[in-house]
Amino acid sequence: MMEPMGPIVLGFSLDAFLMIAAGVFYILCAIVVWRSYKKDRNELVGALLAFLVYQSFNMLLMGMEMHTMEMMYSNLAALSVFIGSAYMLKFPFSSFSKGVRNSVFFISLIALLALFAWFMRSEDSQMLLMQFTLWYDLVINGVLVGGFMLILALKTSERWLKVKAIGGSTGVISCCVVSNGAMIGGAFLTSALFGFLAPVLILGSLLVSRSKQ
Repeated sequence: MMEPMGPIVLGFSLDAFLMIAAGVFYILCAIVVWRSYKKDRNELVGALLAFLVYQSFNMLLMGMEMHTMEMMYSNLAALSVFIGSAYMLKFPFSSFSKGVRNSVFFISLIALLALFAWFMRSEDSQMLLMQFTLWYDLVINGVLVGGFMLILALKTSERWLKVKAIGGSTGVISCCVVSNGAMIGGAFLTSALFGFLAPVLILGSLLVSRSKQ
């Protein structure tokens, strides 16, 4: 567990404050993307919305864990990542039928809930969950799902979709790969910077793509 760092901001250590602030920022961005998703229901925007929602819960709960040192919050943060990733894993199967995508979601969700229950079996295993979740988020959501978004951006010829896919992929990769990687390496401020950058890239790409449609 990282020790609190730097000055106190509004009663929170700097690391906890930045994490909670990022969570609030993600919630606000998720509301904007949800409005866009109501008008444009496709797998890409749905995956980006799921990303913003689960990351908002993840960051808020991790901020509370840093503030209170209560492991319950980090456990719930990990659960939010698992549930969010089950939905995001539908995206690499976008070319398949709705039934296949839903099957991927339910199978992934059941497997991840079973994995979470396995980590909950003892306090020692719970101590490993935070580090595992960072790596899981990096590989599955960042490399796999973010990578598929980037492939879509390179393959599509539709300019509006290309912009969305580029912004979405760079946003997801910024948070799940770069930010998580920095967190694993102990560079918290770098992690926070790239964490805040992700929703900016996603929202920016949606606004630009809307002007191109």
